[in-house]
Amino acid sequence: MRYLKMQKPTTIAKDQVTIVIPVKNEEAAISLVIDELIQEGYSNILVVDGYSADKTLQILETKKGVTLIQQHGKGKTGAVKTAIENVTTPYLLVLDGDYTYQAKDIQRLLNHCANYAQVIGVRDRKNISLIHRLGNWIITKSFNLLMSTHLSDLCSGMYLLRTDVARNLELGSRNFATEVEIAAQTSVDYEVTEVPIGYRRRLGKAKLSWKNGFEILSAVVALARKYNPVLLFSAVSMSAIIPAVACSHGYSTVN
Repeated sequence: MRYLKMQKPTTIAKDQVTIVIPVKNEEAAISLVIDELIQEGYSNILVVDGYSADKTLQILETKKGVTLIQQHGKGKTGAVKTAIENVTTPYLLVLDGDYTYQAKDIQRLLNHCANYAQVIGVRDRKNISLIHRLGNWIITKSFNLLMSTHLSDLCSGMYLLRTDVARNLELGSRNFATEVEIAAQTSVDYEVTEVPIGYRRRLGKAKLSWKNGFEILSAVVALARKYNPVLLFSAVSMSAIIPAVACSHGYSTVN
């Protein structure tokens, strides 16, 4: 049996990536998130605050080596757009500020970003609640069907982007559809890949509800209409044909 010699991945240096952390009221977690990033050797840390009303800002002001700016626009999309305007490194990595993601896993994404416009971290599901697993599964499967992709974790809050690609994104979504909107555009025009990452229970109050899941699913359909209308039309046509065929089959059986 022959074994092919595996090529080493093209690794990007840590100073070539800016860690972008959108936050709003994350006083329970943000200090641990920053400390872990610094321990892993990341020096470009950009925190985009969505006008926190708790002690998040006071905590961040004590952290050396962290750039803090306040966002314009609404929700997470506004935070990401604000970050993209301020990033100066060739790559940026978006990371939720709730301590669910591990800084050591960022290296896995860096190992592949030289060859892809976006690298998505696929979360270990054991610390994701069943209701959120189901919602993420429905959203991801719907996205794959309508966008002709093969992604595994569309709602992941850790993903890496080439900055030049990020600057060309048209971001206008609200609430928690930011990741869906980004993936819709990168998967149409560029190459996207995934790597497995860990996932911890969040610190602080959860922000995502079942209502947000329906909003994200609606965004998937809207984005498919915009970026892949042919496949969306085909899927809708097929959904109409299936009951018609079933009815005709039943009619012929009776008669």
